[in-house]
Amino acid sequence: MSNRGVAAGLAALLFLAGCATVPTAPPLLSPSLAAARVFVGSYPYLPSSAVVRELRGQAAWDSDGLVWRLTLGGHELRLAPQMPVALVDGAAATLEAPPVMERGTLLLPEQLWTERMAKWRKVQPPPSAGFSTRVRTIVVDAGHGGHDPGATGRMGLREKTVTLDVAQRLRDLLVRDGFRVVMTRSDDRFIPLYGRTAIANRAEADLFISIHANASRSRTADGFEAYYLSEATDDHARALEAAENADLPDGLGESVPNDAHAILWDLLYTEHRVESSELASYICRGMSGSSLASKSRGIKSARFAVLKGTRMPAVLVEIGFLSHPGEESRMRNPEYRQRIAGGIRRGVLTFRDELQRKYAYAH
Repeated sequence: MSNRGVAAGLAALLFLAGCATVPTAPPLLSPSLAAARVFVGSYPYLPSSAVVRELRGQAAWDSDGLVWRLTLGGHELRLAPQMPVALVDGAAATLEAPPVMERGTLLLPEQLWTERMAKWRKVQPPPSAGFSTRVRTIVVDAGHGGHDPGATGRMGLREKTVTLDVAQRLRDLLVRDGFRVVMTRSDDRFIPLYGRTAIANRAEADLFISIHANASRSRTADGFEAYYLSEATDDHARALEAAENADLPDGLGESVPNDAHAILWDLLYTEHRVESSELASYICRGMSGSSLASKSRGIKSARFAVLKGTRMPAVLVEIGFLSHPGEESRMRNPEYRQRIAGGIRRGVLTFRDELQRKYAYAH
């Protein structure tokens, strides 16, 4: 597909999502920015490094360099090279020209400065806050429920039953540790995937943990694993992604080309990807130290809809395989479920302690 087709698909999706109205005000460039100004073709650009210095901000990017996050004057800008859209404080804005990479430097269309960033010069960034300084509220999501039983083992154990029990046990442990815990469901009811995300965002949660039980056509597949939101890493992750996203409305996302849709996912929904992967890693370590008979399958990534749109570090934990006779038998045991919950709790506590240590070191 041509770049024009990708851009058109993205623009259509963002228009439906409600693009921001961009006010115009043409302030002058400072001498330092004017000196840094470059042209790509006939369009003026500003190096992101010069803009960051001007506004005393910060810049970060994902490991692939696809999604950039700039914190400038108390505002947040997220964008990707060659993509004609940006997120400004969470609202989508169409760009006259896409950002470009040149000799390892990200160039920003001058439009962003004249219409947006110049107004941020007098606004000082607030002190670091949010999940990076504390973990107080945790949303625990018991997968499936109601008319959606999830996977079912050969002995009849249903995923919706075991996930709710483990989620309730985890809630009790975390409350004793002093956390505020919000459950997406506390009984056998169905909640759409996007509804679970909405609960976490309304609660202004610091962490989101979705609990599920796995299944495979192979009866020998076993173990637990934790996922964060990103591209699926292997065939098993892709199959699991399709299964867990099964209750989405038919045709969702089909109006956008696959390549554009993938980039847009990375742009919109990977703000906390590093922290989410760290949380997944600590949870796997915590469960490994819980005397579980199951093995750790490690951390993986997939584009689970239940993690999409969360405004905090978020993970999906697969606690074991109901399709494995031994694991299904163990998961029927309340004491074993308690050990699973204890392992997840240990991962959360380690994640919290590491965040506090990093924050204290930085300050």
